[in-house]
Amino acid sequence: HTRQAPMAKFDEADPRWKVQDLGEKGRNVNNWHWTENDCFPWFKEQFNKNFEDVVILSGPTGNGLVGELKCTKVDKCTGEASLSRRKGKKVMLLYELELNLKWEATITDSGGETVSSGKGSYNMPCIDTVEDLDGFEVQVKCNKDKADNEVANKYAKSEGVAKVKAIIVSCIEKLKAETSQAPPPSQASDADADSSTVSSQVLTAALKAAAIDAGHTAKAHSSGKADGTINISSDFNAPVREVFECFTVPQRLMAFTQSRAQVGTNPGDTFSLFDGSISGRVEECSKDQKLVWKWRQSSWAEGVFSTCNIVFTENGAGCSRVAVTQTGIPQSDAHGNDDMVRVVEEGWKRNILDRIKMVFGFGVPEFH
Repeated sequence: HTRQAPMAKFDEADPRWKVQDLGEKGRNVNNWHWTENDCFPWFKEQFNKNFEDVVILSGPTGNGLVGELKCTKVDKCTGEASLSRRKGKKVMLLYELELNLKWEATITDSGGETVSSGKGSYNMPCIDTVEDLDGFEVQVKCNKDKADNEVANKYAKSEGVAKVKAIIVSCIEKLKAETSQAPPPSQASDADADSSTVSSQVLTAALKAAAIDAGHTAKAHSSGKADGTINISSDFNAPVREVFECFTVPQRLMAFTQSRAQVGTNPGDTFSLFDGSISGRVEECSKDQKLVWKWRQSSWAEGVFSTCNIVFTENGAGCSRVAVTQTGIPQSDAHGNDDMVRVVEEGWKRNILDRIKMVFGFGVPEFH
């Protein structure tokens, strides 16, 4: 005869009722909610192939002259890039990269004689998911600015920036296209591949597809008035308390943004999302009800802030709704990139609201 242990009694603090707090390890046990793959090595390889000792632009420039622009060296390539798959289905590419390139430009006449030459660098301090694909800043530095450098330097600025952007955008687009069609890791033919990197088949396909031909016209500067407004609402299959924590608990913010984040809940506290790409301060915080933030993106002109009201309401048993109203959004950023209202709206939809649902299982994404 085997003696059975007495049943745990409810509401008597029996230790068997207690569930161990697994911390971060308990958020995605055995990759149940999502898998994550490091694809920064792929980006680094692509940038080396496309920019290391490569002529990226050549042809007539007018007045019988011919220009040639060569990227001689990838001087710096740092950052993070990851590919996340929600329950083996939805794929999301997140990246934040810094890239510096060395360039040489030469202008020749019809007889092949050099009439102007120049050297310098292209610096891209933040290529990230938050901005439009081509919304990142390209800073151009010329080593010399004398009379015999003028034409070559102008060529590197007016034509070269657009070409560099086109190459980078093409790489991102092709990787997105290829990985969105790839099978989940459990179905991939390369089942024994290291899960910490993107499958070699996907990267090889993306590499072959990343033919760089497209041109691009740089956006003109526009100093629009800061009067843009967006209104977005989204329903979640989770209690208000849990959704509210996604905006006020740093660990939750870092989980769905997959980047460094900090946030406070007292008026005057600062917050930072996506490694500082979005920042501001808390104006108002009513637990499980409302947040008011002064919000800005790092690419906006110095001192420009919008006002973001986030309202949380119950929406049936165990469900909730988040309504976002953001006012004072500038029409363009400090670098002349227009349509910032749309950029902010798409960022909210895809990188915040839908990401919360995908990572925490709070419902079906609406905007992807």
